[in-house]
Amino acid sequence: MTVSRGLPIFALAFLLAAAVSKALAQGTSTAEERAQWVEITHKLENSPLDVSIYKEGESALKQVSDAHDIHVPLCPAMLSEFNGMKYAYAHTITRQYMLASTAFLIENPDRASDTKATNLSAVESVLKTYQAILQQKPDAKAKALDDLLKKQSEGKLKDALKQCP
Repeated sequence: MTVSRGLPIFALAFLLAAAVSKALAQGTSTAEERAQWVEITHKLENSPLDVSIYKEGESALKQVSDAHDIHVPLCPAMLSEFNGMKYAYAHTITRQYMLASTAFLIENPDRASDTKATNLSAVESVLKTYQAILQQKPDAKAKALDDLLKKQSEGKLKDALKQCP
């Protein structure tokens, strides 16, 4: 009788150990995955409304979120601003900010601790994405993004990010 009780517990422990092992294995990104995330990020800058690229972006964001070997320092103020916009493409903009931050770290591993450069690069990517949206949907304006574009054209984008660590 003890054996029959122990067997299900052993089986459950084995399945749990296998699940944890699989989760840990998925938590480490490969060089190929990181290269793919960078590629998708740049594709999204040019074609953010393309359905197939949109799906790739969603998948990449999930993979980045699940990866335990990459820590992406996001500016809480910018993330909150992008995520809180009353804008039809707010998710697209927020996702681009997160993926572009990741891409910067992957492309510039020697600058991983330079959060100001990471955020500047990510916001520049967001602005490219926004401009690509406007090319397809000229009425899809967002005041916050228009303000950032103006600051960028005046050479003051870095100043606009002073609230970022």
